[in-house]
This record gives sequence, structure tokens and C-alpha cells, in this order.
Amino acid sequence: MTCQICSGPLVLLHKGSGEEANAESFSPTNHRPGQYGDLYQCERCGTVAQPSLPRGDALLELYRHMRDDHYLDEEQGRRATARRLLDAIGRLAPTGRLLDVGCGHGLLLDEARKRGYQPEGLELSEQAAAHAEEALKLPVRRQTLAGLPAEPAYNVIVLADVLEHLDDPAAAIEDCARRLEPGGVLTIVTPDPASRTARTAGPNWWGYLPAHTFLLPRSTLKQLLEERGLDVETDVPLVRQFTLRYWMAGLAERGGAVGNAVTLLRKAVPARARLSLSLGDERVIVARR
Repeated sequence: MTCQICSGPLVLLHKGSGEEANAESFSPTNHRPGQYGDLYQCERCGTVAQPSLPRGDALLELYRHMRDDHYLDEEQGRRATARRLLDAIGRLAPTGRLLDVGCGHGLLLDEARKRGYQPEGLELSEQAAAHAEEALKLPVRRQTLAGLPAEPAYNVIVLADVLEHLDDPAAAIEDCARRLEPGGVLTIVTPDPASRTARTAGPNWWGYLPAHTFLLPRSTLKQLLEERGLDVETDVPLVRQFTLRYWMAGLAERGGAVGNAVTLLRKAVPARARLSLSLGDERVIVARR
């Protein structure tokens, strides 16, 4: 096998569980370790691929049926994270038409609307899109980026927690670049498999999920952007906000003595206690056309 990103040789990185991918395992709050298929890493560019995942329409169909009944449990923290992301975007593109690809329940779009952007979302999940449309009254199309008309162009395109789910990330970046107005910005948030956190966690890293098709190292992603005529203007760690109990639940899922101790301690933590934190393994990269 060869790497889809650079055609380099692939080698087995981590043996998977052998479980077949399904819509339930694709939910955003599913971070149970070890459920992925075999993971291969490119010896040339470092990209990590999960070739066992379906492609094309079969992959899209899983996302259409995906639902997450607990995603909005952390709505306050997710909105705070979205506002931080919009702060980074706003320094380069403070107004205009903003497209959020894979907008989920619409929280970032809603925060963008409050700042004066003209928001538009793309979302395949029927459950998530319905919330964005009905509860938040946002304009959402239930289709892919490739299915959009060539015009009109956008001042901002956001791919937050999306690139790693696509079966052709390089083509998606090129598609975004074509749809940007001159001076417009593309913002990408994605896990970095070359980060120290990922290397330390090994096969139990949270970024190795059933739904992740390709994980691009930071350097490889920046090269893809530059090759498509985009200048990287911002490259900073992503800071997420969740309740402390949510952070602890993620640690407890890793098991072992530490996991058991965290499970016990979690019950004593106030339900409303929140923590903003960067694990150092996700980047916010903003590139200008």
C-alpha cells in the first residue's frame, strides 16, 4: 500500500480491534480506545491512515445516520471553544460570508452570527443538522462541500474536526481554496499524530478513532496548504473547554490503575466545574488565499 497524500510507503503502526465501522461508533463523544481498524503510517510524510474504512457514498451514509445524544451536554464549553476559534479567525477576516463544513449542531455558526458573520453550514448528520436548523434557525445544507455550486465565494471556510473524517483531505483543501474570495481564510482544526502527546499515548491516543480516515502531521498539512496557494498565517494549539468531569471521564476510559482512581475522584468533582486546556495535539491553522 502507498500513502494517498504523498505516495510514500505505508507500514503498520497499530493493530486494530477488527470491529466493523458503524454510525454509532462515529459519534463525536465516542472516545473509547482501541476500537479502530488497523492503522498505517506513511514513512515519508507521517500521515496515519485507516484503510479499512468505507469510502465514497458508503462513508457518507454512515455520517447521515450518525447521532450523538450527549454532544450538547457540554454545550457551554463547546461554545467557549468556538469563540476562541473565532477570535483567531477574526484577526484576519472579521466579517463576511462564513461556511462551516461539518457544522454539527451549529454552535460555531451561532457564535459567528452573533459577531456579524453571514453563516452557512454543511452537515450530513440528520440529527445534528435538524438541531442547527430548527433550534438555532441556521441555514444548513445536508450535503458535501463538493456538491456546492462553484459560486458564491466565501470570506471564511472552517474545517473544525472535519479533515480527519474525509476520504480525500487533499481534494477538500483544494476545493476550499477555490471557493475563497481573494484574501479569504481557511481555518483547519485537526489532531496531529506527530505531536508529543500522540507519541506518548501510543495506541490509546484519543485521536485514533473509528471515524478517522486520515490524520495529517502538522508539517504535512501546512505543506498541502502552501502547495494550493494558501499562506499559513496562524498556527497555534487548540484550547478546548469542557467540564472537569468530562476531562476526567476521558482519562478514566484509558483504564488501568490511573483510570480506576480517576473514576472514583470524578464523583467528588462539582458538576459545573470547567477547565480550559490544550493537550498539545491539536492545532488551529489559519491560511489566507
